[in-house]
Amino acid sequence: ISLAPFAQYLPGWVPQREVAKALGYSEHGIRNAMKHLGGQPYVWATEFENVHALWHFDEPILNIDGIKYKDSEAFYHAQKPKPFDAKVWDTQRLNVMRTAVRAKIKASPDMKDLLMSTYPHHLLSLKPDSFWGFDPTYGGENMLAKLLEEAREELKA
Repeated sequence: ISLAPFAQYLPGWVPQREVAKALGYSEHGIRNAMKHLGGQPYVWATEFENVHALWHFDEPILNIDGIKYKDSEAFYHAQKPKPFDAKVWDTQRLNVMRTAVRAKIKASPDMKDLLMSTYPHHLLSLKPDSFWGFDPTYGGENMLAKLLEEAREELKA
């Protein structure tokens, strides 16, 4: 699985079908994703992800409440309750990621511009994560994309 053939186009837009194919998803997965969004097309930029396992992207350093974090993923994990309690974390993780997304956009004018360039399209993160993303086989809540759309609306206002 590799997005290497598309590296020359990043950061930027790669057709959704090509990204899905590179990630090992079938055409059926693309149809499921489109159905999830009511048949409307969607966009996604790899730079919106918090983990960049298949490509290189320099995450901005985040300064949140006077504390520096190397990236949004570091901030996210640092907020987990200690000792870890899944029930507590499930009530907090959405607002933690909301804070991370806003801080990432604030720290990176390029990220803000990229996000604003997606308007008015839906965002959808194809990945095997039924909460933060949308698994083309099993579906998902697509929460990371929803938080980005929420931030985009706030920036438009």
